Amino acid sequence: MNTTIRTRLLLAITATIIAALCATQYGQYVMIRRQMLAEFDKNIGAKARALAVMIEQRKSQIDVEFAQHPMQEFARSIRPEYYQVWYEDGTVLARSRQLGDANLKQLNGDFVRPAVQAVVLPDGRPGRAAGVRFRPYVEGEKLDAPLQIDLLHDDDDSQDLDELDFSNRAYVTLVIAQDTLDLNSSLARVIWVLVGSGITATVVILIVLAWLVTRGLQPLQVLARQISDVDEQSLSQRFQLDDVPGELQPVLLRLNALMERLEAAFLREKTFTADVAHELRTPLAGIRSTLEVALRRSRDSDSYRSSMQRCLQISEETETIIGTLLSLSKIESGQAVLETEVIDLCCFLRKAWRPFEKRAVDKGVQVEWNLDSQLMPSTDEPRLRVILSNLFDNAVSYVNAAGQIHISSFRTCERIEICVSNSGCVLTADQADRVFDRFWRADAARSATGSHCGLGLALSRRIAQFLNGTIEVSVMEDRFTAVVGLPLAGLELGDQLDELLLPNSEPLTARSTVETA
Repeated sequence: MNTTIRTRLLLAITATIIAALCATQYGQYVMIRRQMLAEFDKNIGAKARALAVMIEQRKSQIDVEFAQHPMQEFARSIRPEYYQVWYEDGTVLARSRQLGDANLKQLNGDFVRPAVQAVVLPDGRPGRAAGVRFRPYVEGEKLDAPLQIDLLHDDDDSQDLDELDFSNRAYVTLVIAQDTLDLNSSLARVIWVLVGSGITATVVILIVLAWLVTRGLQPLQVLARQISDVDEQSLSQRFQLDDVPGELQPVLLRLNALMERLEAAFLREKTFTADVAHELRTPLAGIRSTLEVALRRSRDSDSYRSSMQRCLQISEETETIIGTLLSLSKIESGQAVLETEVIDLCCFLRKAWRPFEKRAVDKGVQVEWNLDSQLMPSTDEPRLRVILSNLFDNAVSYVNAAGQIHISSFRTCERIEICVSNSGCVLTADQADRVFDRFWRADAARSATGSHCGLGLALSRRIAQFLNGTIEVSVMEDRFTAVVGLPLAGLELGDQLDELLLPNSEPLTARSTVETA
């Protein structure tokens, strides 16, 4: 199920707040409960100490004063408190009337720290019991602080008690028990207060957060409306936001960059459509005019043959344009399959040059070769031949009469490079950057077709990219230079070629040789 960013943020923040509040409220409850229990235990312990003072020893008899005159809290029938007193041998000396035949658990604490423990009272109520084990008070004892400590530590060396005999004193244990219903009720109210305050705080925080998140996401809503208004007629517009948050700035920059690319792509498509129409209209007009002239009056067979040959030539040039466009479309649509094989680059370059050799000789062009005979890359041979044919055809077509063409191949630390350069270039550096644009020509008025329709270098670049390589051009001192870079992957050195030669024979192609055609 799809959820909005706002919903996800609120859910995440809600879960975090609830977890934090639960932990905080639980910690507060534990602390309050501990304090209330400590206060309850302190009170019941103090009460046990107070009752212990009321237990006296007269000679061999233990007198429990509060057993003879029952206190109200021990005598009432509703929520009574309980006490029980044991002699040292475990004999019960006294018990509260409401306790009946039941017994409390003996807890042997002392006056300083009475033993306190949670218990279940005889009538089923939850409660806590406090117990102290002590020696009863004997008439004649001084109950001031120092003597009290002496009594607790069984120290009878006081000079004030020399005339009294306390050797027959025995230990007794007093335990009192009291229900914790009021304490539990208070803790329950604390729980409800904490839960209520936590829920209230959560609701308030969520309302504030919802407002903040909504306000914070308003730029996204504005941006979404701007994006929804974009169509093919408004690609020139750019997205703008007032007080754009820092988190949205990279998104805004990327969107504007995307709009620039889309605008350029649509412009290229529009220009491409117009260029294709123009390029195809020119040869069709040539065929039509040739046929109209041939049919205007009766002619001999040679004239008709000449007109038909002219139409055939124009048709072949038009077919070349369409074939180039189909090759570009196939590569760009991802339908082309890369089929690699190891080639001898030196021999491959010379074979690819042969179709253009006669044209170079006719123009009196001097061709210089500088080839590395040991380069044997693994590549797609037919597609590499298309790149070289376009570069060689371009060089022969635009080199000046009696000019120079330089063809070289070498290996760098990053790639294999094939360099083709020609003299007589009239392009500027800015124009050189556009030679890979489809149907672009330096002379816009020229309407050449065939291999010079402005598609050769565009196709060469796409093929180079398909081969995981590059192709770059530059213009310097009236020389046009194209450099094809091929990856080193699959490169094999041709050292094994030397083993095929006769011992006294010369290499067929020496490294770094120069030839002139």
